[in-house]
Amino acid sequence: MFNLIESWLPDNFSASQSGLSGATTNPRLVARAVLEDPRPWQDFTDSLPPQMAESEKARQLYDQVIVQGAGQFRALWNATQQRQGWLSAQIEGGERMHERMLVTRGLQLASLAPNVMIKVPGSEQGYRAIEQLVAQGCSINNTFCFTVSQFAACLKAIHSGRLRARVTGVNTDRARYVITFMIGRLGAEHEFERQAAQRRLCLTAADRRWAELAVYQAIQALLRRWQTPARLLLCSLKVDTDVRGREHCWHLQRTGADTTLYTLTPDILEFLIRRQQRNQPVTPATEWVQVPRRVLSRLMAIPYFNQAYFEGEQAPSRFAQHPAFITASHDAREGQERLLAFVKGASNGALFPAMRPLSDLATGDLAMGRVS
Repeated sequence: MFNLIESWLPDNFSASQSGLSGATTNPRLVARAVLEDPRPWQDFTDSLPPQMAESEKARQLYDQVIVQGAGQFRALWNATQQRQGWLSAQIEGGERMHERMLVTRGLQLASLAPNVMIKVPGSEQGYRAIEQLVAQGCSINNTFCFTVSQFAACLKAIHSGRLRARVTGVNTDRARYVITFMIGRLGAEHEFERQAAQRRLCLTAADRRWAELAVYQAIQALLRRWQTPARLLLCSLKVDTDVRGREHCWHLQRTGADTTLYTLTPDILEFLIRRQQRNQPVTPATEWVQVPRRVLSRLMAIPYFNQAYFEGEQAPSRFAQHPAFITASHDAREGQERLLAFVKGASNGALFPAMRPLSDLATGDLAMGRVS
């Protein structure tokens, strides 16, 4: 299937306007990219001063992967007058950083290439940092978002940052802002099931998907009220199989009536190709899908759902305590640890066999835009 993905993409996909508009990456994906083809990255770390701390070498390596990834999209960025061709680069360790540290590291990432979009976690400190970064003309991708309250906080930070930029004469015309709803992670958390069981409710797979779609729709309603330049990006899309063995993806097929961007992982691309080969292409919805009342009523009995669905149900000080936020943070830290382990092994002369490459896009997942 990997060969099929390659065959469906143009030879120089990043320079073409084929619907693939950019890429997003994170510490886990950067580590995977390095380990899939370790030799050139080992050569890079070997070129760094031997007295440099291993943690600094890991940071330099992280930055170099981002530089190369952004370079692949530079032609598209230029051809579209900076509308497309962005690479979202995540602040590693950002979920544990204070505002000043987030701003400093964010500016470092933005300086790596003009088409780098800074990926900032949706914590209370993160939104303070977003306001400062927007005020300095940076493009932003707000990640680790699972609740309407986080989206509201981000919209306020973007708005305030743009006002500050206007006062100080900073041009934000070319800046882009996206807020990432990690939709498939919301329903996957054990806490959701635990709270349902406490209330003697049995959560089905469909209930979880309806919960995610309900929050998606609440977010879109919020975005319409704000009339903001920020756009919603869906990631962590999941493919489900019904009792008849048929595959479907509600995250694609029941969203998209309003402007929506999608992050497409290799698994999602494979699903789309399989459906296309069966002459059953998958397209986003053209109209809003109604969440069944009985399902919504049952979901509202669960605090976990209400916390995500209703604006103001989660205080900013609790953003980083959301179970799904904690899980995403753990995954990011695991990627950092793998990258640091690689640097330590390279310093000790260890050999790293190359893994089977997943694609030339290993530095990040693809993003496809749907604009209504």
